[in-house]
Amino acid sequence: MDSAEQCTVDCNYAVARHPIYHLEGGVFGYELLYRTVGGPNAAELPSDAEATLAVLANGIEAISRDIDPKKKIFINFSKEILERGYHTFLDPERFVIEVLEHVTCDAAFTELVRSIREAGFVLALDDYVGDPSFDPILPFVTYIKIDFLILRDDPGRLEAVVAACLDSGKTVLAEKVETESDVAFCRARGIPLAQGYYYSRPQVITARALPANQTTKLALLAEVSRPEIDERKVREILGADVSLAYKLLRHVNTARFYRGQAVESLDYAIRLLGRSALISWLSVNILASLGSTPRDRELAFASAVRGRFLALIDRARGGACRHGQNICLLGLLSLLDAMLGVPMDKALADVTIDAGIRQALLGLPSPAAPCLALCRGFDGSSDPRAAKALERFGLAPEVASKAHFEALAWAAEMFHG
Repeated sequence: MDSAEQCTVDCNYAVARHPIYHLEGGVFGYELLYRTVGGPNAAELPSDAEATLAVLANGIEAISRDIDPKKKIFINFSKEILERGYHTFLDPERFVIEVLEHVTCDAAFTELVRSIREAGFVLALDDYVGDPSFDPILPFVTYIKIDFLILRDDPGRLEAVVAACLDSGKTVLAEKVETESDVAFCRARGIPLAQGYYYSRPQVITARALPANQTTKLALLAEVSRPEIDERKVREILGADVSLAYKLLRHVNTARFYRGQAVESLDYAIRLLGRSALISWLSVNILASLGSTPRDRELAFASAVRGRFLALIDRARGGACRHGQNICLLGLLSLLDAMLGVPMDKALADVTIDAGIRQALLGLPSPAAPCLALCRGFDGSSDPRAAKALERFGLAPEVASKAHFEALAWAAEMFHG
């Protein structure tokens, strides 16, 4: 969603993207910036760490639909967030890690930066003005963002800083470029990239995020902190929280390891991500998420019940459903349109799932469609097709009722601990 007007339900997160341009024309990439819903188009930072978490959790979600995947994306990182390794789920071929200008480059931080670079990540130094305290990390930095706002009134110093950076082989990015003379200076010195109000202001994007259940978040944090992660346990916990499951599917769909193969279950998504990236991604999204409203919580609970119910139904049938573990996903995503406040086709636009599951969610003919009818017949939304579904599945009503009560009990335990 590109604007608040497109949210049919109250938007609950915002992020700004500020284009970075080639001096010779065209967009090179974007910097993602922290913003608040309803706030000004300027940063009102809670703290560097909180701002980074918010951008990682929500900013990537906001831009994943309409930014060319070939464009670089710059994100500011606090020292604390880098130390915790929360950058590791990012695609190093697409994202650039910006080191903030007030970081202390002691021996420990220099070693951290070196290890991040050796792991394949690209780094940038933000708001650089030639401070020699950053010399220890310069060998590991690819982009240097020179602060024109500070240096503009000191031409001699500006010349010296630019020359030193270019002579060292760094890619110079002039930031806070505001005048025609700034642009002319960049062209004359061979600076390839620029960013600032001369070109455009940051564009604020607001959207609707599904809040995660608090108990689920704690359970996930406990699970991923174990030396050996039980993938089945993680999948089961995720199966109780549509918000995290939905974001995980979208992330896997847009990440570098995705190669066009449908992500048909949470197990598959978890395996694709891998242990290190899974821990990083979950930690970021859990720590940055906000508490749910009563309406969101009710919808999330109903979604969890549906997902568990369908999994239990399939188990009662001896695993006869050709969608296998997917069938839980059908129930989990079945109320996504109501939760996001958009039509189901828009809600599923960036989620790659099994075609039969997608068709059922869109109300199209599908072998999985009777499963949704069965859900509606047992959760208070009476559907005359539910009886036909039971007959088709060869299930006695009491078996389905037992499965539904078990699903309710399971969801209650997951949500309330």
